[in-house]
Amino acid sequence: MSQVGQRQRVSLPVDNDLEALLLWRDPAKTGGVFAGITLLYLLLEWSRFSLLTLIANVLLFLVVLTFLWTNLAQFINKPGVPIPAVLQHGISDSQSKRYAQDLTSGINQLLGFTRRLISGKEVVLTVQVALVLYIVAKIGNYFSTLGLGYTVVFLIFTLPKVYELRKHEIDSVANQVVSQSKQAYSQYGAPYVNKIPRASTSTSTPSNYGGNRPVDSHSTADSASIAPNGPTGNEYKKTY
Repeated sequence: MSQVGQRQRVSLPVDNDLEALLLWRDPAKTGGVFAGITLLYLLLEWSRFSLLTLIANVLLFLVVLTFLWTNLAQFINKPGVPIPAVLQHGISDSQSKRYAQDLTSGINQLLGFTRRLISGKEVVLTVQVALVLYIVAKIGNYFSTLGLGYTVVFLIFTLPKVYELRKHEIDSVANQVVSQSKQAYSQYGAPYVNKIPRASTSTSTPSNYGGNRPVDSHSTADSASIAPNGPTGNEYKKTY
């Protein structure tokens, strides 16, 4: 069997249509979308228009074009502007519930990650996030916000397909890197990380009242020696 036949398809944690787009299942469709994004980036980069100005001008052009198209089609007995099904019928209840569930799941994952980060108990996670933020800050010094955004889009359109084409090689290299990183961390990083004080998980200390109060042997002995000579309960009653 050829290498192409043995190649395994990968799946992405996104919608099926978006997955097909990012994995170039339809090269013509994906190529058209990617070319449009690239053209938009070049227009913004080379022109002096802001993103808001360009979007407004594009929408103005589309509104005028659809108006002329619809009215001209009535005179020449041609079909008008093709309207997508989602604009005609909207989204169904099942689709809205599915989108809400996906959004809720993503928000909960983000909140859980934030809780782990700000708890101060996971030193390795804190160091990793700090390192990533430091790298992003340094990269931001060399790229504009627009250029950085296009770079992210470029990676989104290329890395999943490259991984699908070279899955076995990339997995092998990634496993070696992870194994060596764990060995280096256990040898050099873990001894220093373990010395860092962690946030205490206990919120209360043992009480010194009642049965938990420590017993002083000297005071017990003194009280035992004084008790026989002191007044008893009956003597107190007779006195008062």
